[in-house]
Amino acid sequence: MRPKIILSVLVLSAGISVLPRSSSGKDFSPGEHWKRPAEAGAQKAGLPAHPEKCGECHKRQYDGWKGSLHSRAAGPGLLAQLNPLKKPSDALTCYFCHAPLAEQSEVTSKGKKNAGFDARLRDAGVACASCHLREGKIFGPPVGAHPLVEQGKSKGHGKSVKAGFFQKSEFCAACHQLDEGYSLNGKLLVNTYNEWKGSSFAEEGVQCQDCHMPDKEHLWRGVHDPEMTGRALDIKTVRTKTGAKLVITNAGAGHYFPTYATPLVVVTGFVKDVAGAETGKKEGFIGRKVSLDLEREEFDTRLAPGKSFEFEYAAEKPPPGAKIVFEVRVFPDMFYNGFFKLAATEGVKGINRGLASKAMAKTESSPYLLWRGEIPAE
Repeated sequence: MRPKIILSVLVLSAGISVLPRSSSGKDFSPGEHWKRPAEAGAQKAGLPAHPEKCGECHKRQYDGWKGSLHSRAAGPGLLAQLNPLKKPSDALTCYFCHAPLAEQSEVTSKGKKNAGFDARLRDAGVACASCHLREGKIFGPPVGAHPLVEQGKSKGHGKSVKAGFFQKSEFCAACHQLDEGYSLNGKLLVNTYNEWKGSSFAEEGVQCQDCHMPDKEHLWRGVHDPEMTGRALDIKTVRTKTGAKLVITNAGAGHYFPTYATPLVVVTGFVKDVAGAETGKKEGFIGRKVSLDLEREEFDTRLAPGKSFEFEYAAEKPPPGAKIVFEVRVFPDMFYNGFFKLAATEGVKGINRGLASKAMAKTESSPYLLWRGEIPAE
């Protein structure tokens, strides 16, 4: 079996039509901003392109980004699958979102060797310049209540072009809505923006940035973060005639939970007696499970906003004093872990085994226990 590449899910067509106004009075759109590969133009304009330099003045944003998944977008898991000089089209497809600047690619848009390639910038993944630098100009959101520059620091790059679309979900759709990307069982693998658009969050004007970038924080926390996941879900135990059930509701995510096919939530129920012995284990799953070759969808139990997953547990003749225990565990990288484990241990043609091993180790450290509760079995 040779799994297809999932980390770079093909071509984007976000269909963005919002036209905010720049500080110079010129109309431009997120679609124009996200034409890729995008030219940063930092060197010609004498501007910093590397995030460490930006962090000298924008420390709060830099510190947040440094711990985010955006900073690892071009990590070993992606690079293990690429050979840009031999297969430039594959690399350009992946870099479209994982390293969107022209300077981040070993090859040009025509597949030729890129004389302006910056390996250090590529390794930074989706960094400051990826969103904020275009053709030697700095772009950003309107100034808010929180200062963007550290106290005592001068404005080293002068004025920036203010664009309201930095605070709109359409901006995120550039990589989180792949309308021409891979579909399975009639459903896109990357459909987050449309999921949001069809939710009450969109109707109420709650943008992606309101949850994932509060106060302009550059953390982009999601399913890898226990606190963020806990805020998305409402979890309750309910007594039944034969035992108990766990009701898990997507109360806080403005898109499906989880939105992608990569994570898996495992719900477990069992009986624990007074001595601590556990029996009668039963499992349920929340997620979209697909085969490693992306040929089959095994199930899709994701929760649309406001929808619930009910997990019933019947305790058969529990001993005196026994309790029904429920656990909710999150495996943020379930698909990736299986993919990289196969590539690292058995080998997959075209995949670098050393880099796959590094990616596998990273994915094996991401699972966590989100919630645990118990109720008397009788």
